[in-house]
Amino acid sequence: MASSYTTSLKIQEIGNGEQSGIWGSTTNTNWMLIEQAVAGVQTITMSNANYTLTNLNGVLDEARNMVLVVQGTNSGVYQVIAPLNQPKMYVVYNNTTGGYAITIGAASGSVISIPNGVTAQVYTDGTNFYSAQTGSAGNFTVNGTLTASGISDLGTLSATTITASTQFSGPGTGLTGTASGLTVGNATNATTATTATNLANGSANQIHYQTAANTSSFITAPSIAGTGLIWNGSSFVWTNPTATVGSGCVYENGQTITSNYTMTSGNNGVTAGPVTLATGVTVTIPTGSRWVIV
Repeated sequence: MASSYTTSLKIQEIGNGEQSGIWGSTTNTNWMLIEQAVAGVQTITMSNANYTLTNLNGVLDEARNMVLVVQGTNSGVYQVIAPLNQPKMYVVYNNTTGGYAITIGAASGSVISIPNGVTAQVYTDGTNFYSAQTGSAGNFTVNGTLTASGISDLGTLSATTITASTQFSGPGTGLTGTASGLTVGNATNATTATTATNLANGSANQIHYQTAANTSSFITAPSIAGTGLIWNGSSFVWTNPTATVGSGCVYENGQTITSNYTMTSGNNGVTAGPVTLATGVTVTIPTGSRWVIV
């Protein structure tokens, strides 16, 4: 049998009875090529074009290396072209400048895109390229910073701080919002998908308002129809828009109008005088309406 070369790593297979007295040199070369395939690190330089890896029989080349460090400058997405019909695994570091992704694949078949600045593990069956890391069989711990373009959580995602650069959505929490507009509270404030968007401790027909810094409360709706909510100088209270005293026979009004007022068209109004308009305040009476001061 004549000497030949293996499909994936291009290592020479010595034929029976061949290379008498020199087979040791071939064997040593083969071991060097195996070492390159297992631990070799190759730097290649792209320059606004696809880059084809060298692929040679029985000598050092680029395609046989385990690790490819891709540098150079790109103004678009270009491909690192690996040999066709040679199954292999690669670790690829996109260290190019310009901010663009690169792809790796053969002359035909599917390719893998590697974002700028990212190191990825890929493998090929000789035709198509695939990501070598698409999941974890058990727990997965990240001790540094985890950056992801998309996260689909099928179980429980827990962390001291979760930051979304654009959009955060969680069917498990019932919350959807943007990074600048969403704060996820603790279990007391956001307990389930059905109550996470509700105000805690409130009940029907109550108004929630801030009573002090970091403190809020609820105002319960009154039982009397037509009652309005006013500020009495220290708190919000319910009252009839026209204060009624004296067993409902005396109506009181203030003596100073402090904000602009426009009477409802088609209505008339009466005020017990005297009454003063604060500086810059205007009272507007529509055509056909009357305001009587008595």
